[in-house]
Amino acid sequence: MSNRPKDEILHDHNHDGVDRRGFLKCMAWAGTGAFCLIKGGVLQSYSLSSLAEMDKMAKGADLSFVQISDSHMGFDKAANPDVVGTLKAAIAKINALPTTPEFILHTGDITHLSKPAEFDTVDQVLKDAKTKDVFYVPGEHDVLGDNGKQFLDRYGKGSQGAGWYSFEKKGVHFIGLVNVQDLKAGGLGNLGHEQLEWMEKDIKHLSKSTPIVVFAHIPLWSVYPEWGWGTDDSAQALGYLKKFGSVTVLNGHIHQTMQKVEGNITFHTACSTAFPQPKPGTAPSPGPMKVPAEQLRSILGITDVNYVHGTKALAVVDSTLEG
Repeated sequence: MSNRPKDEILHDHNHDGVDRRGFLKCMAWAGTGAFCLIKGGVLQSYSLSSLAEMDKMAKGADLSFVQISDSHMGFDKAANPDVVGTLKAAIAKINALPTTPEFILHTGDITHLSKPAEFDTVDQVLKDAKTKDVFYVPGEHDVLGDNGKQFLDRYGKGSQGAGWYSFEKKGVHFIGLVNVQDLKAGGLGNLGHEQLEWMEKDIKHLSKSTPIVVFAHIPLWSVYPEWGWGTDDSAQALGYLKKFGSVTVLNGHIHQTMQKVEGNITFHTACSTAFPQPKPGTAPSPGPMKVPAEQLRSILGITDVNYVHGTKALAVVDSTLEG
């Protein structure tokens, strides 16, 4: 189910309705990303414009972190002439949070063309974040030309294979997966046998009551396979997670917030910090969508997560930057 603003965003194929000055003025207050809390076993995400609400919800949380995605550093087309500015706006929003997140998750497409200078720029912008720990998984734009070698050199220390890994924070088990290597027909993501085997072993020792957060770039559920918005072999990975009472799956790639609850698993896709894409099936193909400046804050965002030990149920609550 998609939480969309009341004003429908139309795909304008002719012009974007926004000049550079208007765009930058808009992005001064828009920001991008999402703040997430896990509190009482319930995962909730909030717009970064709702600081008072987040302050209230964050009290008593055992863990909070922020997800950002699809910064596409190096992109310079009309849909966003200043991706540096929008990423900086996201960091400013994160720094303004009443509770400093323990870490940031970046769910891929850090860069647009995998150029060293693009990675350097993102690294430099993120240095301004009060939250210093950042965990990454690659997007397909981060593995161009070198099959992901540069990504691994920068962010893959201690990871396995193409960059998958896991870690634990305050009783929550996090699993970072890579599904952008060996893409299948139509651009569908793929995990592969080696990674799936690793994942099965990684969670085998965990108690069924352990909260699980999985993060990858391409969605692990079939959002719109015709556009490659899904992962070919995700069913096997999700099957390993059935025994757990609380599972949250975070993805990027589609540049819009969508959610789905299936049994014990809550799926959540994040907005981009760079540009929106059309809703599934509403355009001839996916790609940068040009929108009027006044609509940007409803389609660029960040995800904030908070956790409190207690109950098994997990839920995701989405809100736009309009509050």
